[in-house]
Amino acid sequence: MTPDPKKVRVWEARAPAYDELCRRYDIFSRLSNRLIDLLPQDLEGSVLDIGAGSGVTSNLVLDRYPRCDAILVEPSEAMMNIARANLAGRPARFFVMGLDEAPAHGLHACAAVASASMQFLDLAPAFETLAQVIAPRGHVAFNLWYHHWEETAGEEGMSAWQDVARAACRNAHLELHEPAPVPQNAKTRKELNDASRRHGFELLSEHRDEYPTPVAFGVDFQAMDQDWPVKGLDRKIREALLKQMRELAHGQFENLISTRFLFQFSRIQDERS
Repeated sequence: MTPDPKKVRVWEARAPAYDELCRRYDIFSRLSNRLIDLLPQDLEGSVLDIGAGSGVTSNLVLDRYPRCDAILVEPSEAMMNIARANLAGRPARFFVMGLDEAPAHGLHACAAVASASMQFLDLAPAFETLAQVIAPRGHVAFNLWYHHWEETAGEEGMSAWQDVARAACRNAHLELHEPAPVPQNAKTRKELNDASRRHGFELLSEHRDEYPTPVAFGVDFQAMDQDWPVKGLDRKIREALLKQMRELAHGQFENLISTRFLFQFSRIQDERS
């Protein structure tokens, strides 16, 4: 469960572009708000934000729960620096590290949220760590994008950007740099059940949500990679190419599917031992 250094370096480089993406499109705030909807209305205390990114979820938690403070855990220092600026003056603590280090720092929380980050963690050690951090009867809410959950992995998801990108590159007589397919190890129902139950967590609710999202989001998501759409392209030519892609995508939407889960920590296993 220790953060993969290669993935951390990728998000270090992408941090400013990711924050801009969060500002340009509301998909991230919608994902976070749906998670926050699952938490008790009378929530009070510290809320752990796992893979906090640029602080979108923590900002929304603090807006919703004035008696809460946020604990942001994020392995990318560049991303955390942006989160610090975005949450300036708010009741928040910041830790540049992975979830695995939370117990060593003596962190405790009444709830934990993980929006678009739980797919990066192995579930068994994640729940084992959360059992050391979350208070008895506390809650854990997280989501899994369609391709990271076995029951939605076959959905088409975010793919319409591909035709838009290819068309724009053809028009410009350029060859699109096609990202190599990344193997997706979708979480399984058995994996989730075994990991949560073993460490004293009970599944309280599960919801599958659809988010109509502009196709241009897929374009801008890919554009966080500076080698995309064409490696080594002059900056002005690249910007013009991306602009054409956004114009071709204008008015087009596709459904992104996410499944969210709410668990409660009961310490059942501790009480039996």
